[in-house]
Amino acid sequence: MGNFALKVSLFEEIVGDTSFYFIVMLISGSLIPILFDGKIFVPASFYSVIVTLVCFISVMLLGPGLPSRIIMLIAVPCIGHILISHVYAFFMVLNNSEKLYSMILVVLLPKVLMYIKPKLSSSELILHPISILIFFIMLALVFSTYYIKTHADTVPSLEKVKAPKKAYSLMPVIYIVFALNDVIAPSVLEQMSGLARSQIETYYFIGILVGLAVILLLQSRFSINICTMLNISIAFLALGFVVDIVRMQYPDVGLVSAFCFGVAYSIGIVNIYYLAGFMIKKFRSIIFYRTAFLISSLCYLLSLLFVKVTGQSEMVVSSILMAFISICIIILFFILSPFFIKMLYSGEWIDDSYRGDISQYSRLESKLKDYKLTPAEIEVCILLLDGYTLRQISGMQSKAYATINTYCTSIYRKLNINSRTELFLLLQEYKE
Repeated sequence: MGNFALKVSLFEEIVGDTSFYFIVMLISGSLIPILFDGKIFVPASFYSVIVTLVCFISVMLLGPGLPSRIIMLIAVPCIGHILISHVYAFFMVLNNSEKLYSMILVVLLPKVLMYIKPKLSSSELILHPISILIFFIMLALVFSTYYIKTHADTVPSLEKVKAPKKAYSLMPVIYIVFALNDVIAPSVLEQMSGLARSQIETYYFIGILVGLAVILLLQSRFSINICTMLNISIAFLALGFVVDIVRMQYPDVGLVSAFCFGVAYSIGIVNIYYLAGFMIKKFRSIIFYRTAFLISSLCYLLSLLFVKVTGQSEMVVSSILMAFISICIIILFFILSPFFIKMLYSGEWIDDSYRGDISQYSRLESKLKDYKLTPAEIEVCILLLDGYTLRQISGMQSKAYATINTYCTSIYRKLNINSRTELFLLLQEYKE
C-alpha cells in the first residue's frame, strides 16, 4: 500500500487514490474461488492475462484521463483473477520446500523493484523502466497461463470434506499477521515526518533482507517451528510500534521502527503463507480454503477502513492511536499464543511442516516412514503399539515368529530404543 507498494508512476497519475481499485481487486479475487472450482478458474486465467495486457498497453498509449480510468476498472478484476489463480497453484501444486523458497522470492523481488524504482526514474526516458519490466512480465504470464490452459487436467481440485476443527485456529492468526504487517505498519511509515522518504524505505528494505536471512538461518538450517517464527515477527512489530510512539519526541528513531517493521513483514508473511499452504494442501477441503480467503479479504477491508478512519484525525493523534491499538492487538496475540500453539501443533498436519511435502498417510504411519521403516516393519510396529505380543502378531500375519522378531529388532535399531516401553513413550502422541 502507498509508497511501500510497487506501482507504475503513470498509473498513480491515472488512478489517484488506489484504495478503491484495491478493494475492487480484493472483492473480485475473493469471489472467484467461492463461485468456481480451481480446475475452471485457474486455466481461465489465460484470458484475464490477455485482457490485462491489452488494458495495460491501452493505458500507456492513452495517458491520464477518464477512458484510462475506465480501462483500469476493467483490468483490476482480471488482475485479481490472475493473482488468485497463482495463489491456488501455490497452495495445491508446490511441495513444502518450493512453497518456502517461492515465498521468499515473492517477498523479496517486489521490494527490490520498489526500492530501485526511484533510481530508474528518468525524465529522459520515454517509457518508465518499470513499465517495460511489467510488460515483459505480462508476456511471460501469457505463455505460462497458456501452458496451464492446455494442461487443465493437471490442475488439482479441492473436495467437499471438512477440515479438523482445530485447524480453524489459523484464521485469527492470518488476520493479525496480514492486518498489522501489510496495512497498518506501512500506514504508520507513511505518516512519519522529519525523515526523508528514501531513508525510511532504505531501513524498511534492510529489515526485509534481515528477516529473510533469519528465515533461511533458523528454518532452513535449524528447523525452528513456525509458531516461534510468527512470535518473532509479532515481537518485531511490537518493538516497531513502541519505537514509533517514542518517535514523537525523537524523530530519528523512526528509522529503527522502519527496520523492525521490515523484519516483521518478511518473517510474518512468508510463514503465514507457508503454514496456510501446506494445511490447505493437506486437507484438500474447499470449506477450509474458502474460509481462509474470506478471512484474509475481510482482514484487508477492515484494516483499510481502520487506517482511513484514524487517518482523518490530526497527524500525531492518528499515529499514536494506530500504534496504541496495534500494541493492544499484539498483547492479545501473545496472551492467546499458547492457545494457538496448542491448536496448531496438536494436529497431524504440523508434522508435514518439517517434510519435503505433505503426507496423505496417518500421523503415525508418516512418522514411522520418517524413521525409514519398511511397510512390513510399520505394520508390526503399529500392532506392537496396540499391545499385541510377538507371538500374537506372528499368528495374525501368518509369519514365522523368528521373522516377526527380526522386524522388531530392526524397528528398535532404527528408532534407537531398547524396549517396548520406550516405543510407547516415543510414539504415544502420534497414536490415534
